[in-house]
Amino acid sequence: MSPVTSLIVLSGASFTTSVFTAAVGIGGGIGLLAVMCSFLPFAAVVPVHGLIQLVSNGSRFYLNRELAETRLLPAYAAGVLLGAGVGCLLLGNVPNANLSKLLGVFILLYTWTSVLRCVGKFIGNFMILGCIQAFLSLFVASVGTISQPVLIKQGLPKDRVIVTHAMQMTVLHSAKVAAFVISGFSFYHYWKVALAMTLTSALGSYVGGSLMKIIPERIGTLLLKLGISAFAALMIAGVSA
Repeated sequence: MSPVTSLIVLSGASFTTSVFTAAVGIGGGIGLLAVMCSFLPFAAVVPVHGLIQLVSNGSRFYLNRELAETRLLPAYAAGVLLGAGVGCLLLGNVPNANLSKLLGVFILLYTWTSVLRCVGKFIGNFMILGCIQAFLSLFVASVGTISQPVLIKQGLPKDRVIVTHAMQMTVLHSAKVAAFVISGFSFYHYWKVALAMTLTSALGSYVGGSLMKIIPERIGTLLLKLGISAFAALMIAGVSA
């Protein structure tokens, strides 16, 4: 597939998954990850995905920063730095083929089970939470859902959970991007992809917001899960676009 065609497909996927997230409420990050694995070199998937998520979460946090529980940030940030530091030492030491299959299995578990949410229910310390998420995110990319049960346990209202989660993910993805830069990954080679996907994601959020009351949640969620699963199955089978 030509670079131009890949860029168009990835931009379309960024737009579509963003629409689903805004309209249905779930799945955008993991859905986008599944598609990216079929159109980008595997070594570029996690770092580029992290950069896009950094912009997405950072903007969401900044626009509603007054709702964030900043008192929870120091311990979480310390854990993120520790986890990212340890994970950075291991980057490049695991064959991409094995990581691709691992990521495919992870995506299926994420999509069809509540494994990550269950993990989050047993973690109450934000430093431990940040450490675990930062380490795992360098290899499986999308682990944000682990922190949501922990935030809910704090008794925060929904709006504060959403913005505080965006704050945490901004720190997490910042550390992830830094870890990949330190490890020698060049984001410059993918700036066109990152820019296009960031812009189409923002557009998708706007369109999805207007469709929120039109698309039935059950149907939208099922369609998204089926699409994600198809790409995850291709990853496990070792098939790429």
